[in-house]
Amino acid sequence: MRLSLGLWTVLCGICMAVMLIFASDKTIVIADASQDQAGLTVDGSREASGEHELLLTLQETYSEAGSFRVPLQKGIKPENVVVENRYMDRELWIYIQGGDRDFYENNVLSGDIACIREGRLEMGDDGVLLKLKMTDVMEYRSTLEGGTLTIAAGKPHDLYEYVVVIDPAGGGGDAGVSDGDLTEKELALEVSRQVQKKFDMPNVRLYVTRTEDTDVTDEQRIGLTEAVDADLYIRIGVRNDPEDPAAYGIQGCYNAEYFIPGFGNADLADAVTKAVTIASSNRAVGLVPADDESILCRIGTVATELSVGYLSNPQEAALLEQEVYREKLAEGILNAIREACDALKQLEEEQGNREKV
Repeated sequence: MRLSLGLWTVLCGICMAVMLIFASDKTIVIADASQDQAGLTVDGSREASGEHELLLTLQETYSEAGSFRVPLQKGIKPENVVVENRYMDRELWIYIQGGDRDFYENNVLSGDIACIREGRLEMGDDGVLLKLKMTDVMEYRSTLEGGTLTIAAGKPHDLYEYVVVIDPAGGGGDAGVSDGDLTEKELALEVSRQVQKKFDMPNVRLYVTRTEDTDVTDEQRIGLTEAVDADLYIRIGVRNDPEDPAAYGIQGCYNAEYFIPGFGNADLADAVTKAVTIASSNRAVGLVPADDESILCRIGTVATELSVGYLSNPQEAALLEQEVYREKLAEGILNAIREACDALKQLEEEQGNREKV
């Protein structure tokens, strides 16, 4: 009995040690945050005055290419660390609950720091916020082990086969078209949120120009599309035709001047319009070329603008207010993205086969 008890005690001790070893090596989930989104909190009064702000010391050291290390105080656990990829601002925010300013006066961020332009510390409600200004829009993978947060940074296409930008029209002071209390900026945002919620393509990276009711300029939208080398750009909007309140349906818009062989703007517009029409059990109004002032004329990749309905039509406006209908619109957009990525994949394979011949 004593021998058995001793063996069980030793076995339990070994199991506990193994659990602690694995618990010390945790991946920190890096959340996305759009420009000006209310995410990590800092002390506004201190931030405004500049009090307690600290310029972080960055030190280039020999390490794995593309990785840098953030030291953590003793006792900081994975659940005390929150990381946000604020890609619209090209920043990486690291909030450390229980972190102390003095610690970062005496410790440096080290490794392959070529991707970091500058790092600053700001005091938070119960910790510190490290704001890292990055050289470009990047993707990150993080691991917390042995009191150090290691972050690997790379280009989106280093980690994903395809990159898609979803651009809900309007935002902030730009309400877009409206009818009564319904506005384009709100409806476009709600549909894009449903797309994000239902998105499940592991080989595709989805970026959204805004996830809150914030101002985003055309230059910022275009800048994100170029920075991530997007394969597809889909703008979401609505239409309004007070002179014809009976008009309704799904419409796609494309840049007819910018020709892309194989799978181009018109192909994407057609795929999105058809998929959304089917998913929502609505009707397709058709495809129209973009006018000269459209943002589509400044997008250098396969792009379309999707109108998900007419606010001027009372019946369609009532549908657009329903969450279940917005879910159907989002399912259609996702089906179109899958179809478009399959088409791009087929083109790549055909090109590869021709090069082998």
